[in-house]
Amino acid sequence: MMAGVLVVLLPIFAFMTLDRMERQKEYIKERLLIKGISLIRTFEAGTRTGMLTMQWGARRIQSMLLETAVQPDVDYIMITSKSGEILAHSDAALVGKRFDAMPDITAVQGDTLLVSHRRRQMKGRQVFEVFKRFTPLTIGFRNRHKPMHGMGRGYREGEPGKNEGVAREFRREGGSSMACPEASSLEPDFSGMTEHYIFAGLSMTRASLAQDRLLKQTIGRGFLFFLVGCIGMIGLFAFQAYRSAKASLTSVQAFSDNVVQNMPAGLVAIDQDHRITSMNRAAKEIFGQVPEKPFPQMIQLIAEMETLGKPVSREVTLRKGTSQKGTSQKGTSRKGTHRELRLDMTASPLLDNEGVVLGFLFLFRDLTQLRELKKEVETTRHLAAIGKLAGGVAHEIRNPLSSIKGFATYFGKRYANNSQDRETAQIMVQEVERINRSITQLLEFAKPMAVENRVVRLDDLISHSLKLVKHDLDKKAIDASVNIQTDKTWFRTDPDRMNQILLNLYMNAINAMDDGGQLTVDLLALPDGNGLEIHVTDNGSGIDKDHLDEVFDPYFTTRPEGTGLGLSIVHRIVENLKGDIRVESDGEKGTRFMIRLPGIAQENPWGEDKI
Repeated sequence: MMAGVLVVLLPIFAFMTLDRMERQKEYIKERLLIKGISLIRTFEAGTRTGMLTMQWGARRIQSMLLETAVQPDVDYIMITSKSGEILAHSDAALVGKRFDAMPDITAVQGDTLLVSHRRRQMKGRQVFEVFKRFTPLTIGFRNRHKPMHGMGRGYREGEPGKNEGVAREFRREGGSSMACPEASSLEPDFSGMTEHYIFAGLSMTRASLAQDRLLKQTIGRGFLFFLVGCIGMIGLFAFQAYRSAKASLTSVQAFSDNVVQNMPAGLVAIDQDHRITSMNRAAKEIFGQVPEKPFPQMIQLIAEMETLGKPVSREVTLRKGTSQKGTSQKGTSRKGTHRELRLDMTASPLLDNEGVVLGFLFLFRDLTQLRELKKEVETTRHLAAIGKLAGGVAHEIRNPLSSIKGFATYFGKRYANNSQDRETAQIMVQEVERINRSITQLLEFAKPMAVENRVVRLDDLISHSLKLVKHDLDKKAIDASVNIQTDKTWFRTDPDRMNQILLNLYMNAINAMDDGGQLTVDLLALPDGNGLEIHVTDNGSGIDKDHLDEVFDPYFTTRPEGTGLGLSIVHRIVENLKGDIRVESDGEKGTRFMIRLPGIAQENPWGEDKI
């Protein structure tokens, strides 16, 4: 916990300290820069006044430097030439010497108002140095003032030659006249014809002391802040731990109840007296209703578990009985129906903290769906194997069939006058064509199936498919009807494949019905709106319940003239369309095929004028 507090607060403290120190540095820099600029401006103003009113010379400028440098925190003030030779200095001993730490003056050379600054080490201490071009008198300034005290025309604009005569000493790079008393009557020319630079060095001793003091104060306050933060966070963690501990019992109990009730497997708890104490939702759905007492197989698992001293797991078969009473159409009563449940059940003891058995727990799942999935996988594998075999066999059979059909046609024409031989030849041609149709269906079943998805209107597709079998329907006086139970009939699917599915289902229904039958096609939306269902229903002879699981197998048929591939092809097409197909049949009420197609049904996507 302390490490976590340290990790959280230390970066905040470090950031605040560094930010405050940085702001303090900027403040000190700004103060020193303002002081240096004020010092230089003041010195230039004093020099300007002295030169205009009292004809100051080098000695008076040197004296003013000495007086100005007496101010607190001022280390030195000096004037240098462009090459770095000291022309005037608050320390008279340095006049005439070279300034070895001359900075780059390019930035301030062209602009007489620009001020620059830097920090440098001098005699073991830091100095804040402000410098600019020294121009106490400018051309613009002289234009606004008249010459005074015999300065005459030497300072007029446009007469630089005369200015040079007046200020020849300062224009020499050495500037030695500043140290000479006799040169006081000569006015040096600072008008800009000769470049001079003024430097003001400010001591940073007090600034460093203030910064050190600020650092100590910041660290002290930061430590106090860190200590208060630690105490606060520890108190917060303690309070949160208390709340978590208080709420844990309720939350754990609620979570465990929620998990038990919503787990996909069935769960039943039984006490030591073999009474059912609790049951989750999945168990109720599997059993259909809450049993009054445990099944005998559960009691057997409890006995086996007590003998072995460990959990027991196995598949068990339970007989679930219902006592519903009702009346059939003929008026006879019925009751006592039973259904077997095949469950994968695990039984384990329910122990307390001391290992005492409190009861028994049964966890199980229904294997019915798993068996259906296994059967579907086996059927798919079986269909794939048959498809590969059919592809090879069909190609081998078609070649001799072509020859047989050719010879039969030839003999039919050759013996056209012999009715018996001609009829025999025609029978051969018909049989060859029937075999060829079977091979065509076989190849259609075996080859890879391409699916094209586009938006179609299913109600129009259903009507069109019924028109294709109208002749067969009229031949047996079968009445066909279409029921559209949704206004969203636009759907993305393959219209050709859908037409193939419907035609196969129609022909199966027609073959299963006698004259005067009823064929119904229903189109309805799924409850969740994600897909559509198509029902094809007939009132024909129906399918025996023992054959319902085999109707989609290849070559399974109950009609002597059937190939057994129609429904297999339908099943394969539906799978390629990512849908599923189911069948319901009653020997007395006929058969219903239900096709479910996934997707989003919609109204006319192009508007009513483009239907």
